[in-house]
Amino acid sequence: MRHSTLLTSASLLIMAASAQAVQFPFLDSAYQQEIYTGPLVGGPGMAWTSAGALLTRDGANIYEYSTTQNAIHQGTNVHGYTTHTISGLAGDGYGMANGNDGYIYTMTSGGLQRFDPSNWGAGATSLAATATGGGGYGVHAMADGRIAYVAGGGTNEVYIYDPSTNINQHIYTAAGLIDDIAVDPLGNLALAGQALNQLIVISNTGTTLTTVNCVHFPDGLAFGDGINSGMIFANNNDGTITKYVFNPGYTSLASQTDIATGAGSYGDLAEVGPDCAFYVSVNENGSLHGATPGVGTHWDNGVTNAENSIVRISLKNGDCGFYHPFETTPEPASMLALGGGLLLVIKRRRRR
Repeated sequence: MRHSTLLTSASLLIMAASAQAVQFPFLDSAYQQEIYTGPLVGGPGMAWTSAGALLTRDGANIYEYSTTQNAIHQGTNVHGYTTHTISGLAGDGYGMANGNDGYIYTMTSGGLQRFDPSNWGAGATSLAATATGGGGYGVHAMADGRIAYVAGGGTNEVYIYDPSTNINQHIYTAAGLIDDIAVDPLGNLALAGQALNQLIVISNTGTTLTTVNCVHFPDGLAFGDGINSGMIFANNNDGTITKYVFNPGYTSLASQTDIATGAGSYGDLAEVGPDCAFYVSVNENGSLHGATPGVGTHWDNGVTNAENSIVRISLKNGDCGFYHPFETTPEPASMLALGGGLLLVIKRRRRR
């Protein structure tokens, strides 16, 4: 179990937010919520710098958010951003993930690309060995350094790419669109099966461990950690968050509970930050999959509008409730100059 003592000072600043906007009218009493930033610009994929700054993407632009609340929108204290334009970064795709080699990997219809967040001017590199096609959604780093991602013409094929060997392996094909993906400490993968409203858990060799027919359409995913080990959390399209509790080895589902309800907004991609919190993107997307038309964010001043935002969900006791595959991530080049020391960090859409 990881504790808040593992966090950098920057991460602690992230946790020390004072604004407590109520995006979800009901939230399980063990958790707390905060509108972290908004209105969200670009897609809902997320990654972090080594200093604990949240990153999102809009085509070739990467937005770096302050680690402190330094802006106000609709009466809500939020984290403002600065913009980095990455040469060569494709204009499509949403999903991003921190690799344990210090690079940030992002999905595009042309395959995986990566860039160095410690050197914004270096530009993006296209990884020719990776698969093409798809909507550019699910991508996630594994604890062993490999990158799991979704591609193919139907955005339904799961691949694992090894940056150290440049080997790309197809391991699984779903019946239809896969949205977000998440990984656990053993390398098992959770897939948001949008086509059939399913949560699918597979091994890192592509063996299906279990398939759950869901009540809510799952989108952004995270595995639990600490007291939440053996669980998967889903940010759902109808403005709810569901906790799925599994029997050992994900052989079957033990229970499912909604820990957050009533937002009405379209829940999209999600990610676990370096502070072990669950960052969920919310936006307006008509009535797709149970969302409420016109509803995006419920701001502190009482206004509800169609603006997008990112909401931070964490355990009130400060423990790590959500799994991040690695906390120590070197910068690609600058960390080598520092003798290979590791910084305490990191981690990690969308379509309409």
